[in-house]
Amino acid sequence: MQNRKTFRKTVFVTTARAAVAALLSAACLTGCARGPRLLDSAERKVIDRSIVEYPNDLALTPYVGGLTAPVGIAFESQDGAYKDALLLAEGGKTPRVYGFKPDGEQFWIYPKTTQIPFFGDPFRLHGPIGGIALHKGLIYVSHRDETGMGVITVFDYEGKHSTVVADLPARGDYGVTDLAVHPTNGRLYFGVGAATNSGVVGLDNWDAGWVENYPDFADRPLTNLKLNGYRFTTPNPRGGLFGGDDIAVTAPLQAFGDSRQLRIPASPVSKPSAAVYSVNLEGGDLRVEAHGIRLARGLVFNEFGNLFVTNNGMELRGTRPVKDDPDVVLRVPLGGQIWYGWPDFSTDLSAISESRFQPPQQMIVRTGYPELASVLDHESSGLIAPDRNTLLRAVFAPLSGAAKMTFVPDNAASGFKPFAGSLVVTLYGDRAPFATSGHAMTGPQGYSVKRVDLDTKRVTDFVFNTRQLPAHLIKDKDRVSMERPIDAKFGPDGALYIVDYGYMELRNGEERVQSKTGRIYRLGPIPAPTTKPAPVEYLTGE
Repeated sequence: MQNRKTFRKTVFVTTARAAVAALLSAACLTGCARGPRLLDSAERKVIDRSIVEYPNDLALTPYVGGLTAPVGIAFESQDGAYKDALLLAEGGKTPRVYGFKPDGEQFWIYPKTTQIPFFGDPFRLHGPIGGIALHKGLIYVSHRDETGMGVITVFDYEGKHSTVVADLPARGDYGVTDLAVHPTNGRLYFGVGAATNSGVVGLDNWDAGWVENYPDFADRPLTNLKLNGYRFTTPNPRGGLFGGDDIAVTAPLQAFGDSRQLRIPASPVSKPSAAVYSVNLEGGDLRVEAHGIRLARGLVFNEFGNLFVTNNGMELRGTRPVKDDPDVVLRVPLGGQIWYGWPDFSTDLSAISESRFQPPQQMIVRTGYPELASVLDHESSGLIAPDRNTLLRAVFAPLSGAAKMTFVPDNAASGFKPFAGSLVVTLYGDRAPFATSGHAMTGPQGYSVKRVDLDTKRVTDFVFNTRQLPAHLIKDKDRVSMERPIDAKFGPDGALYIVDYGYMELRNGEERVQSKTGRIYRLGPIPAPTTKPAPVEYLTGE
């Protein structure tokens, strides 16, 4: 047995070693591995159109490499030390917010490299990160807290922070999403995703891990709802000698294994899931702008202050599987609190009972019902069917993963002039086989950047791999193909910067990211030629 003196020495040595390890870990954020870095001019080699196709009179080049799960970017427009800086958020298991000045100098917002874990500020960002926005020198980031609830935090460039809004219902499949600041009214807009795929907590949500951690959680509506009486049976993971029945019966908008309610009360704190919100930039005056939007993954305003969002369709999984629900762009009138139909309407605002959405017979039989039908009593609930003609603006293939987007401004680089005013939308790609319950697809969906003419609702290819496959399936020798585009923003130089999330695979509903495979591309004027070859390792960290 150790005496007291020996014990004190052991504790001191252990603590000292831990402190040194923490300092080294903090220092490694910028120096130990071949991590994120702004590429020098010689490394920005124009990508051949035989690999990636993009518009004429423009050049696509790699711009930043070595990223891990980047989810969004923003550019600083304010005068000062950070003028024209590029800021980005990485949203994996270790969230990070940092940036690059135009001269290539890297700086950190979160975590600060001088911060020693367990000392000083106890604040922690918990992933996934939904989005990042800049406004008047302040950085807004959406994320989860340690209990799984959704939060938006504002930072300054010194890393000081405060909470804008918290306790958002983000414990399910999807959390707080993208952020956008209204150009004139000074409010911050964001989405909160649905807890479930299609309104019913099922085994797919157990696979994702959150039901076991938050057994009482389910989707929360904005208004009081009456159900049509559907009740769905599944095997009960809690079943057994001490866990209860082997079969669980679950009704829509109720926790797993609960089917007692025919009427679902509105969220008591007016914080529904599957909704779009706004809040004052300094916090307070939280408003619900729209509800029944399954996953408002990207938000953007046009020059007139009109809000548009991407919405991801329901997937062929879970207790209430839905087939071929597309991804879309929707217009969201501000202050209208319009219901967009989820979970009884598709993302393109059609009744989910239509034949095109019916799952394979062997899957629908397991639900206990002969067909997919509405679970809500719309008339008794005061719900009005959404208007496709006024609200729907673009449709993409099912499972495309429509993500963040941007408008082409009038002051973009000259090569963008033919596209001024149109919308550029990133398609993250499908989540098969999880999203399809193992059913085969006709081919990969998404993994590209599209352009949308909002007047005609026409969708065209903008930036895409010529082989119509994600980078990990192409294996081009220069390894510059796109993997999973997730954001696109125009920089102060008029060029378009495209964020590529990098390689990810789904295991039982959980995203597993390969570190340092994310990158940022620049689509802009054709650069002057260089004779210096670009090394390959800038994308791989090797």
